Amino acid sequence: MKLSSNTTLIILVTLLAAAGAYWYFFTGSGNAPALTATGAAENPAQTQFQTLVSELQPITFATGIFSDPRFTALVDLTTPVAPEPAGRPDPFAPVPGVTAAQ
Repeated sequence: MKLSSNTTLIILVTLLAAAGAYWYFFTGSGNAPALTATGAAENPAQTQFQTLVSELQPITFATGIFSDPRFTALVDLTTPVAPEPAGRPDPFAPVPGVTAAQ
């Protein structure tokens, strides 16, 4: 069975793309360590950023409102939406019975 040069080229390009994808996704060289405040700062901007990051507090949400009687007494007042018929199959087609102005 003899392969044409186009088929051989397609197979070769596909194998190279697969090898590149495997190298990119499965090698550990692309994984950078996480940002830590203990690393040595290289410039003043990085020092300021690391200082601000260390001052961040974790976000918490007060969930006590869900047990509040005023919250549990709320009523849903949504209005049902009536279904509308679908438009024309081809909205760019000329409208029947209408002539173009010249």
